[in-house]
Amino acid sequence: MEGNGCTHYKDCFELAKLPYFSLDGRGKPCLALENAPPIVDFHTHLVFSVSKFTPQFNLQMETPQVMHSFRERRVPIDMSLYSGVNLKNERREGMFREYAKTLVSNKGAMATYTVPNILKEMDRMGLHKSVLLAIDPPGSMHVSENYLNNTAGNERLITFCGVNPRSPRWEEHIEKCVEMGAKGIKVHPYLQWLPPDDEKVLEMIERWGKTGLPVLFHTANNGLEPAVLRKLSNIEHYEKALKMFPEITFIFGHAGMGFFEDACRMAKEHGNTYVEVGGQPPESLKRIIDIMGPDKVLYGSDWPVYPFILPLAKVMIATEGDPDTRRKILGGNAEKLLAGLPAAA
Repeated sequence: MEGNGCTHYKDCFELAKLPYFSLDGRGKPCLALENAPPIVDFHTHLVFSVSKFTPQFNLQMETPQVMHSFRERRVPIDMSLYSGVNLKNERREGMFREYAKTLVSNKGAMATYTVPNILKEMDRMGLHKSVLLAIDPPGSMHVSENYLNNTAGNERLITFCGVNPRSPRWEEHIEKCVEMGAKGIKVHPYLQWLPPDDEKVLEMIERWGKTGLPVLFHTANNGLEPAVLRKLSNIEHYEKALKMFPEITFIFGHAGMGFFEDACRMAKEHGNTYVEVGGQPPESLKRIIDIMGPDKVLYGSDWPVYPFILPLAKVMIATEGDPDTRRKILGGNAEKLLAGLPAAA
């Protein structure tokens, strides 16, 4: 095991042998940490259709199991790697075949990424709340609206919208999403085909700043994404927004992946930027905490790409012997950030 110098596990079920977890009555991994703090996951998703003209998914459907991109069974884990690199090495092509299936079908693995399924897995792994990140394609806001409609009134699921600055109606999208209850916005360079320092993106962020709500960036790349789009999310593209809008709270999703030191230094200089550390290996997490301090680090999983147990195990290992830092990262910092958001922007 990691604590004894081992970084390799045969799959997520073997992670359940770590002292933080066990198997429940159905033989599934669950949290078994005594005096566990309330956990808030700041990076999750639901299934989404590519457009209004492709088959739609039922976000309220419960299924017997969740088919994560990084399977719980028979996918080897190298805890020294960023999770996206591990996934790329083990089953990148299988993941993209599943995503491609959503273009023509509302069946398959992605159909299991639903509201009742995430709540069921949150209960099993001790999660109090999850932040859901929507991403809208150009010219549409159906993904954000669908997320918001399906999570309305559920205090455990906090939705960030995904307005696309290429849309001719992006300002209308912002107003509608905030009216529907969005608590932040996700900016995803290579899914929105623009780097974060593009004038269209900066104009959208400036308008979003009037809401008083945070901006969460997808940051960096790890080889899992299409090569032609990787440069759009290079770390140097994020600094301009931080400098232009010091009043906005920013969150670096994935903490810059393998470029975490540059991302953390940039975030630290800005002062109003958090890093979300989903996927970071324990040794990198320790370095992130050294640079950022414990108060601006947020736990995230990127569920349903990864099962909750994988990023949770990495945080548990990295914070062993430091319960105060563990408490802050797993939920304390997130609860404080969410509590400070305007009730109605």
